[in-house]
Amino acid sequence: MNFPKVLLRIHKLVTLGAAASSVFAAQAPSPAALPVLQPPPKYPRDEATLAQGRTGFTQLCASCHALDRDGIGPPLGAVTRILTQAELLRHIRDPAAVIAAGNLRANALFRRYKVVMPPFGSLPDDQLVAILAHLDSETEKSKLTPFAVELTPPTGKAVRLIPPVEKSSLVIELEEWAQIPLAPNRRPDKGIATLRASPRKDGAVFISDQMGVIYRVQDRKAEVFLDIRGQFPAFVFDPGIATGLGSFAFHPDFVRNGLFYTTHAEITPSTPAINEAWYEQIVIPNLGTPPLYWVLSEWHATEPTGDRFAGTRREVLRLKTPTTAHGCQDIAFAPVTDRNDPDYGLLFIGVGDGGTVNLKMPELAHTPRSLLGTLLRIDPRGKNASGGGYGIPADNPFVHSSDPLARREIWAYGFRNPHRMCWDLSFGKRLIVVDIGEANVEEINLIEKGGDYGWNQLEGSNRVDVMRDAKVVRPATAAELAPYRLPFGAYDHTDGRAISGGFVYRGPIEALQHKYIFGDIVTGRLFFMRMDERLTDTTIYELNVEREGVATSIAALAHTKRAHLRIGYDEQTGDLFFMTKEDGRVRRVTKGFTR
Repeated sequence: MNFPKVLLRIHKLVTLGAAASSVFAAQAPSPAALPVLQPPPKYPRDEATLAQGRTGFTQLCASCHALDRDGIGPPLGAVTRILTQAELLRHIRDPAAVIAAGNLRANALFRRYKVVMPPFGSLPDDQLVAILAHLDSETEKSKLTPFAVELTPPTGKAVRLIPPVEKSSLVIELEEWAQIPLAPNRRPDKGIATLRASPRKDGAVFISDQMGVIYRVQDRKAEVFLDIRGQFPAFVFDPGIATGLGSFAFHPDFVRNGLFYTTHAEITPSTPAINEAWYEQIVIPNLGTPPLYWVLSEWHATEPTGDRFAGTRREVLRLKTPTTAHGCQDIAFAPVTDRNDPDYGLLFIGVGDGGTVNLKMPELAHTPRSLLGTLLRIDPRGKNASGGGYGIPADNPFVHSSDPLARREIWAYGFRNPHRMCWDLSFGKRLIVVDIGEANVEEINLIEKGGDYGWNQLEGSNRVDVMRDAKVVRPATAAELAPYRLPFGAYDHTDGRAISGGFVYRGPIEALQHKYIFGDIVTGRLFFMRMDERLTDTTIYELNVEREGVATSIAALAHTKRAHLRIGYDEQTGDLFFMTKEDGRVRRVTKGFTR
């Protein structure tokens, strides 16, 4: 329906009111779930402590928690009124131990969110107490009520939506390959994220750190190639898991034109966002934090063979997201060298839904009118887009749409967090995009031009009513599935928590040939799918890891409970890499065999 603008605003206001009612209804405690309130705690109220607590909450907690609405984890408003300070500190320091000890509330929350909060055991008491003081102060100020959950004992049985990942006899051997410098004062979830082969074919690779640095790694030694810190006054890597330097990609003709591209997050805009008009048609509630801006930049290296960047920068586009969640996590050029290929020189951009579901505002995404939750395809050297900063390819699916508000940049849509992409060139040209799920399913998608991949109506092949409860799904009917492109592969949160996209191996190790190798960000488990010509097998298999003949795992090698796994691939050498953020280590596959 096409509303005049003023009526559209009224319509959205009504929708927002309904959404707010749904939030309260979803969190209204039943008598069985009503938390037992404690006497008002005595937390510090001096401004210095509260300021420290606000900062700590923003940096350490806001990625996953809000005060009064669902996120990756539960809302934290009034948590100080139902748990003692000692209980809260114990949970913050080692949440897995609290769950293992049988705590009913911790287990109920784990069953709902299906992820264990990372431990913060190294933080001093005064910092943690300051965060709790901030939470308690905000609870009092806004009259927040505790989040209610059913405190039923755990059954010990995992509820599966998808058959388990299959065991396999395929083994890889890993070696320590490189150490990337650890930025001072960084959190474990901020670190190395993207690896690209050197476009100069000189044996180097380039690795980006979310804190704002791209390193050139030659002979296993990392040197700074580009440091964007200080170049952008509004650059932010906090709060949120999905902030900082998002991704980078070299133009396929870099050795001649010196062009490469980056995405980064900012708070304060210097120019309008390309999705500003659509975004502003919907009334966004005041969340206490400004929206995030993702900026795509073009860098022109005056000397493409130089070891450190020197040159100029141009802003190509910026877009706006309502929260710090699910932004521009990956950009990439198709690995084609034929200038007659329709994808040559076109940049694909994965854009998350911006946390719209957690705001109870799904209408901000899952539509060709919005850039949120999409895969974009643009010509960064073109000029025919509005404003002239980039081009829109003539064969994009919505170029000739009858809807005047359809975004012509969109290649496919209906994603929550299209975290990584790659191409399989073994049998034609297949574009693979993984999508991180809300609370139930992780997806591997084969991308079709103009395809709708279902989020926020589906999670995997399951129906979700995000206005009622985004954490709960049910089996979808055939009619509910019919409009959407379903995942090629998927695993549920019994086997992992958040997918880390990988690559189809084409290197020298025979046992890995024609396998899409990927993993799980949180657990560090490694998986593969067989990518034969006819795509006859949709099974996900576990990939086993050894070090010097002894079985191990990515998490064990990184000495961490939360792997923060990322995967890289050098298309020129066939080298496959696994990166872990907390220790800044890069590990290379040296062998692959069946045992």
